[in-house]
Amino acid sequence: MRRHLLPLLGLVLVFSGPPLQAADIYKYQDANGKWRYTDKKPKTDTAETLTLKKTAKPKIEPRFFVDKDEQRGKNHLVVHNPFHAPVHVRLQSSQLKKGKSRVIPALGKKTLLSTADTIEPFTYKWQWGDPSRVPGPQEYQFPADPLGCYRITQAFNGKFSHQGDNSRYAVDIALPVGTAINAARAGVVIAVKDDYYMGGVDKFFLDKANYVRILHDDGTFALYGHILLGTAAVRVGDKVTAGTTLAKSGSSGYSSGPHLHFVIHCLSLMG
Repeated sequence: MRRHLLPLLGLVLVFSGPPLQAADIYKYQDANGKWRYTDKKPKTDTAETLTLKKTAKPKIEPRFFVDKDEQRGKNHLVVHNPFHAPVHVRLQSSQLKKGKSRVIPALGKKTLLSTADTIEPFTYKWQWGDPSRVPGPQEYQFPADPLGCYRITQAFNGKFSHQGDNSRYAVDIALPVGTAINAARAGVVIAVKDDYYMGGVDKFFLDKANYVRILHDDGTFALYGHILLGTAAVRVGDKVTAGTTLAKSGSSGYSSGPHLHFVIHCLSLMG
């Protein structure tokens, strides 16, 4: 059987090298003597300018390609899932009257369309998770030393930063820098970001926080945010049990001080 794998033009990006991003950050002390960081030049003349350069990482998404079966005269539109978690894909095409929705298993692939004709342009949506999984009541361990005494600095619908869909039901737990952060429940590590060392309350920092994300067996996800740079103790694909140390607490990203941002997400239906 003679087959050819053809990448889809317009869906596959070819990189000659990741672009460099640079930004000027200003460091200064406020009236209370506390150090502040912002991307807007402050009025004080004593502010220090820090130029940050960072290599942009290619965005990871499901990959679509055409598997051309010359022996049978068929073109197969295939999607590959690069994640250690299932993804839900919804495909819209003139060759599929009602579209098609499929769950692609972790690190797996599926054929979405087979035709003797050329694969026509299409659009798609995707998100992590399997919509057939229905989460039920679960027990969670406290994500730090259960014998410690910690303050909840922000809870559900917190005015400081818990207003969006992704953080509305998050809890912020104040922790001294370097406190061990432990898995609240068993699961698989599906994402780790451990590449940023600064924090502040300017919007510049909104997407900078370091974190560990874990998939549970009922399809829910746990996010452990603002971890200290260089302390992630797990890698993508690792299986963890409740109580496993994931990282240490810090204040990376959009943060006013060292704490753990902890939230459980469940899959919502795609619009």
